[in-house]
Amino acid sequence: DNDPYLSRNGKVEHREGKGSVILMDDALAFLKQHKDGDRPMFTVIWFPSPHDPHEEVPDGPNLYADQENAGYYREITLLDQQIGRLRGELKSMGIAENTILWYCSDNGGLVEATSGGRAKKGSIYEGGLRVPAILEWPARKLQGRTAVPVSTCDLFPTLLSMAGVESDFPHQLDGIDLSDIIAGKVQKRSKPLGFWHKFQQGQATWSDRILKAIMEKQQAGAPEPYDPPRMRKDVDAFPQFAENNATGHAAWNDWPWKLHRIDGERYELYNLERDPLETTDLSTQPEQRQRLQRMQKELDAWMRSVVRSLNGKDYQ
Repeated sequence: DNDPYLSRNGKVEHREGKGSVILMDDALAFLKQHKDGDRPMFTVIWFPSPHDPHEEVPDGPNLYADQENAGYYREITLLDQQIGRLRGELKSMGIAENTILWYCSDNGGLVEATSGGRAKKGSIYEGGLRVPAILEWPARKLQGRTAVPVSTCDLFPTLLSMAGVESDFPHQLDGIDLSDIIAGKVQKRSKPLGFWHKFQQGQATWSDRILKAIMEKQQAGAPEPYDPPRMRKDVDAFPQFAENNATGHAAWNDWPWKLHRIDGERYELYNLERDPLETTDLSTQPEQRQRLQRMQKELDAWMRSVVRSLNGKDYQ
């Protein structure tokens, strides 16, 4: 967004300019401040764009003027410009060689025609799940591409491994270490990927309104306008759900096979290698019966584990 409200260590500020540019400005300032230190740096940059109302405009000519979704495409171009700034500054600071740069999106495309698969954002068909991802680490001279399915859940364990950080977590991690996949040593995940959409409704949060109200209260020295119970909903106490709950749409990706379970009753099976657009349901074919039954059991077990985690069992 333009002129965003942002929180800096709990203090809300109203900044002027393009939100994506402001975030990159702050990220670069952080990197420059710490680049000569004796400890490794870690920076996460969550861009606000592309997102409604699509008003951030990139530098340069008036691009995409003849396109129906011009604002959407312009904001993507603006992101590319900011990543270009980041790569250029890393080189100028002399730290690009041994810096891991991982650039990816958080969900499928907003426009179905360019989502890369069936459906779009908000779906767990491939159009809602597939995202671009680029990994750069000059010191390791990474090359080529991989077709092995990976998830943003894999980022955390993979970066720890790449950085040589030994870790022993008391709770199970959703992701896996992708180091061997990235190095080309293995061509298959060690475990399938599970997805589940619309198990329960989220909590709508208008961040700009909330942050503006908080800023005004902070400036006036008044109490915070939003009470802690609302902000900490479902944090202090875990709501309990039946373990066999199958609400919504779930999927199980055991490459190249992907099983969909829709509202707990209907199943669809696709071979993503041969049918990446998920157009031909193979779930009723006799030769797929054993595979279907196996994947149904695996998906059911995973969904039950998700409910147990929601009920707090993983954190007790």
